[in-house]
Amino acid sequence: MKPESGYSQEEEPKIVLRTSDPEDRPRAMAVQWSVGWAEAPHRHRILPEADADWQAHHYFQEIVAEVDGVIAGRVGLEAFCPPFAELVNLSVRRDYRRIGLGQKLARACSEAAAKRGFSFLFLQTEIDNTAAHRLYTGLDFVPTAHGKMLRMLQPLDYPLLAEFCLAHPLYQYSCTPIPDTERAWNLEWHAYVTSDYVRLRLEGGASISDSGGIGPSLTGCDWRIGEGERMLSLRIEREDVRDVEPGDHIEITLSVQNGGQRMEAGLFQMVLPPGVRVTSPTTNATQVFHWEVGPNETITQPLTVQIERAFDASVLRHLNYSSLSLSVETYWQDHRAMLSTSIPMAIPFHSPPRLFTA
Repeated sequence: MKPESGYSQEEEPKIVLRTSDPEDRPRAMAVQWSVGWAEAPHRHRILPEADADWQAHHYFQEIVAEVDGVIAGRVGLEAFCPPFAELVNLSVRRDYRRIGLGQKLARACSEAAAKRGFSFLFLQTEIDNTAAHRLYTGLDFVPTAHGKMLRMLQPLDYPLLAEFCLAHPLYQYSCTPIPDTERAWNLEWHAYVTSDYVRLRLEGGASISDSGGIGPSLTGCDWRIGEGERMLSLRIEREDVRDVEPGDHIEITLSVQNGGQRMEAGLFQMVLPPGVRVTSPTTNATQVFHWEVGPNETITQPLTVQIERAFDASVLRHLNYSSLSLSVETYWQDHRAMLSTSIPMAIPFHSPPRLFTA
């Protein structure tokens, strides 16, 4: 008896993964309809397909899986500004399931995001879709924010977390909402046999609909090793602003709290997209800020960034989130972590062309 895929155990289907071509669009959309879409998703359905010119194609790529010449699955990758890229609408035809297409497509998405310098890949899925949960947890995604939907997160390049998990192979993972704080979650990797941990503060909703148009961000990192001998709490905070436009300035504060037993020293390095610059302190043109903090001390670094007037915010009209990520990498004694915040931008309105003139 053949499995659901229609292939026997001995048969090896020829599977080819590639970036979709424009002529693939109708068949790729049909894959989504075949798994329950009432109509084609409104995101990206009229955009040109990705090629070498990533920016010109609105930071979106569709990857398709061909099986013996038939497009049997597809996945989208939206990756505008690090550190977060989004896996969008992974779909596989029912008669081509159980031959590993979902895993192959998700891995291709992860590899494409990593090559473009993204630290995390995230997705949203139905809260009761256990089959999808099994697929993604098998690929090292972890469950995070949840409500009507579930947001899952895959670390692609986060050295502090990777080194912690390597040093503590029996670690346990947990995600808990932060009390009295809207859309904020603690993601903790705990050493289990000791009290050491890495804890990330994730802000953002569980899905597009409940995120208020603001993409996910990592606003805090707590690090504890050596049974408390070394403990750091890193934070990035921004002023409460919305509908930021080119030309506006945003106040940001970086902080380090040392709860350990020894002096710690390191630096912050801003990772800003083109069209964004640090304007204060004006003396630090390299966007690098050194810090040194003793036991039970806290230091802060206020700064101002400007969205330059030439920044083109119109691309946000094509993306799932109308926000701009600003990141800072923190280095200290062979360790590296990243923090980020999301700036809610005003999306430029373009009136439709006039068809007739008086």
